[in-house]
Amino acid sequence: ISNSILFGFSAIRNLGHGAINCILKARETGGEFKALADLCDRVDLRTLNRRGLEALIYCGAFDSIQPNRQQLIKDLEPVISWGQDRAKDRESGQLNIFDFGNTNSEQDQNNNAWESAPTAPAVSDFSRQEKLNWEKELLGFYVSDHPLKSARPVAQVLSPVSLAELGDQKKGTTLSAIVMLTEVKPHLTKKNNERMAFVQMEDLTGQAEGVVFPKTYEKISSLLQADSRLIIWAKVDERDEKIQLIIEDAELIESLRKVVVKLTSQQVTTSHLNQLKSILQKHSGKKHQAKIPVLATVAAPQQYQFVRFDSKYWVQDDQVTVNALKASGFDARTDPVIRS
Repeated sequence: ISNSILFGFSAIRNLGHGAINCILKARETGGEFKALADLCDRVDLRTLNRRGLEALIYCGAFDSIQPNRQQLIKDLEPVISWGQDRAKDRESGQLNIFDFGNTNSEQDQNNNAWESAPTAPAVSDFSRQEKLNWEKELLGFYVSDHPLKSARPVAQVLSPVSLAELGDQKKGTTLSAIVMLTEVKPHLTKKNNERMAFVQMEDLTGQAEGVVFPKTYEKISSLLQADSRLIIWAKVDERDEKIQLIIEDAELIESLRKVVVKLTSQQVTTSHLNQLKSILQKHSGKKHQAKIPVLATVAAPQQYQFVRFDSKYWVQDDQVTVNALKASGFDARTDPVIRS
């Protein structure tokens, strides 16, 4: 966001107050920083050290002048060395060829000497997920994106109820939701000393609390980690006058698959649709277990219409279901829900 403050320097781990004051003083004196080398030339690198510079890069503080964060990390070593040499020259009163013509230290700060700073060989940027991981590590929250944003189209199709709408759901309602866990608190039951967990989760609309009772915990405990992106099957409940979800099953959205049935215009008839539903119900498996969503594309003039089957028609085994559908004359396939 142009010229807007997204978060204060004090929110960044590994960046002390001395380093912050050093940056602010240099900016106030010499104006906006034009590059990493410009910053390293104008601040005291004994106060703003390599660890602090890395934190600034990893959390995206330099994105407006160089969006390739990995390139900046690679550039740090030669640029810091260059900046330290420049500082020594200034302290000893020496000038290099790029400083000729300047008459005072302020002009020296405002020149373009940083353009002569060495850089590392070009490298590609960090992956989106790597950037998000560093932002969460150093800030405690995400800045450039959200891990669930890439799953938004899937969430709109497979999870029509968002966490912000849980208050409108009746107690006992069963639903599926695509969420990210933000906190997991393991717990032991008082009666039998069995493992269970309380979790905090969020989607792009809001937050919610969840509970995982012992039988479910035994089945999905390996998935219960902070920052896990899950599709959950849950029941709406109320605890201490607050809405919570009783999680009955879960699956990582990265490993979730879907069954897609391609229907021709001739197959959009009551008899064909009843046959299709019958096959799906036959392969739906046990209630409240992790299910594979079923979608259909319906041929229409110059386009295809996208149809989501109700969760009661979701199936237990995608390949077995596809084979059964093909044997009955339907064009079906299985795909990852989220493509890498």
